[in-house]
Amino acid sequence: MTFRRILRPALPGIALATALGAGLTLDLWPVQAPRADSLAQLPETWQTALVPIPEVDISGAEPLMQEALRQARAEVAKQLVAPTRDPAALATAYGRLGALFLLLEVEAPADAALRNATALQPQEFRWPYYAGYLAMLAGNLDEAIAYLERARAIDPNYPALYIRLGKVRLDRGDLATARIALERVRDVPEIRAPAHYYLGQVALLERDFEGAIALLQEALKANPQAREVHYPLAQAYRALGDSERAKEHLARFELRAPEVHDPLLDDLQHATARSQPAFQRGLHAVRNGHYGRAVEEFAAGLAVDPDNAAARVSYARALFLNDQCDAAEAALATAMATDPNSALAPFLHGVLLQARGDLQGAAVAYRDSLAQDPQHPGALFYLANLDFAAGRFALAAVGYEATLLAAPETAPARVLAQVAALHAGVPEARVAERLEARVAEHPDDRQLRYALARLLAAAATPEMRDPAQAMRLAAGLLVEQPIPPHKRAVALADAANGRYQEATAALEALLAGAGWLVPPAERTLMEQELAAYRAGRLPQPAWPLDDPLLAPPPFDPQRPFRDYPAANPY
Repeated sequence: MTFRRILRPALPGIALATALGAGLTLDLWPVQAPRADSLAQLPETWQTALVPIPEVDISGAEPLMQEALRQARAEVAKQLVAPTRDPAALATAYGRLGALFLLLEVEAPADAALRNATALQPQEFRWPYYAGYLAMLAGNLDEAIAYLERARAIDPNYPALYIRLGKVRLDRGDLATARIALERVRDVPEIRAPAHYYLGQVALLERDFEGAIALLQEALKANPQAREVHYPLAQAYRALGDSERAKEHLARFELRAPEVHDPLLDDLQHATARSQPAFQRGLHAVRNGHYGRAVEEFAAGLAVDPDNAAARVSYARALFLNDQCDAAEAALATAMATDPNSALAPFLHGVLLQARGDLQGAAVAYRDSLAQDPQHPGALFYLANLDFAAGRFALAAVGYEATLLAAPETAPARVLAQVAALHAGVPEARVAERLEARVAEHPDDRQLRYALARLLAAAATPEMRDPAQAMRLAAGLLVEQPIPPHKRAVALADAANGRYQEATAALEALLAGAGWLVPPAERTLMEQELAAYRAGRLPQPAWPLDDPLLAPPPFDPQRPFRDYPAANPY
C-alpha cells in the first residue's frame, strides 16, 4: 500500500482504517467539474457502448505524468470523434489511459477506462486482467473475481492470474476455491514462492499447521528473500507449541507483498516508466512493498529537488519501512525544518518515537502536530490512545470526541469515547444513553453493537440490564462475524438470561477450539469469564480493559508510515 492522495485525511472505515490499526480503499483524487470533452460527454455513436470518464484533478502528479495523462486522454478523445470507427485503436487508447490511472491508484477513472477497453476488445486478456488487479488492490473482491474470471475465460494459461485469483478467494475466506486456483500453478518455477505462500495461509486457516509449515518452507526455498513468509510460519509453530521457532521466524518477518512474476504488469510499468519520474516511482515501489527501491528513488528525486519537504516526508516513510529508523528520523527532522507548518511530519515523528518506546516524546510530537493542525485526525487518535493506555481516561474521552469532530468516520473512536468516559467515572446511564444514540446513527458498526450488548447484559446497575435485547444484539453479531469476542458476547447474554450452563459450555468450547489463536490477555479474560459462569455469576465489569474490541487497536507503526494519507506526497 502507498501514501494516498486526498484533500483531507480520513480515518478508519475509509482511507485510514489500516493506518490507524482498525481495510483500506483506494482514494479518488478530487473530481473537478466535468469538462466538455468527448470522454466526459460521449459522442452519440458511443453512448450506449461506453461509460463516460469525467476530468479529474491531476495537479498532484509530477509534471511528466500530468503530460502523459493529458496525451492519453487526448488520444482517446481523438479516436472517439474519428470519422471511421476503429474499436481496436480506441480500446488501446482507453487501455493506456486506464493503465496510467492504475499506476497512480486512481480507482474510478482507471476502472471506467479499462471497462471501456474491455467492451471494445472483449477477447483481449489484458483489459479484464488489469481491471481485476485494480479491484483487488481496492478491496472490491467480488468485482475482482468477476474481472479475473472473465480474463481466465479468454486465456486460462496465464500463471500469475491464478495467484491473483487465489489471493482474492483467500481474502474472501473461500479456502477451497483459493486452493484450487493456487494448486494449478504451484509448480510453475517463476511463481512457486507466492503460490506456496498463499497455500500455506490456506492450510493455516484450516488448522493444518504441519501442512502449513511444509508449504511455507517451500515458499522460502523458492525465494529465500520472501520475508513476508515468516509471519504465518511463526503462527504455525506457535500453534504447535514450538515457541522458540515461532520467535525466530517472527524476528525475521517483514511486512510486504509477495513478489509475483507478472509479465503483463511488468510491461505496464516499463511502458510508462518515462512518465514516472523518481518520486512517482518511489510511491509505486512502496505500493508493491519494495521499500529499498523506494528509498533509492526518493533519494534520487531529492538530489534534484532538495527543498521538497513533502517528498522528504515520503522519503522518511520509505526509510522507516525499510528498517532504517535513524535515517527516517533524520529525514523527518529535515522536513520539519524545511516546512515548520507541516502537521504530517511531527505526527509521523510521534509514531516513530512511540515505536521506540518513548511514549512521553511521542505525546509531545503528537501535540506538535496538533499545534499545526488542531483537527489532525491521526494525532488526535494516537494521543487519545496513549492517554487511554496510561489510564488517563477523561483526557482519552475528550481526545476521541475531538477525533470524531475532525473525522466522523473514525469508527474505533465511537466506542472508545464511551469506554473511556465510563472508566473516567461518567455515570453508566449517561454512557448507555450516548451509546444507544451512536448505535442508532451507525447501525452497521459492530463495535458499537458489541459494547451495547455487553452493557445491557452485565451493567453494574441491575436496573439498566436488558438480557433479551443483549441476546438479540449478540446473536446478530455472531451471525455476521463468528469471531471469539462475539461468541463471548453470546455467552454473556446467556448468563444474563440465567442460562449459566449454556454460557459455561460455550466458553469451554471456545477455549478448546480457538483459544490458541487469541492473544494471551484475551485468553486470560476468557478464563476469568468462564470462572464467573461456573460460579453462577455475571463477570464484572461489563467492559473489561483487556477486551480487544473495547480497547485501542494494537499499535503498529508500520501502518501509519505505509498507509496514512498525504495530501501531497511530493
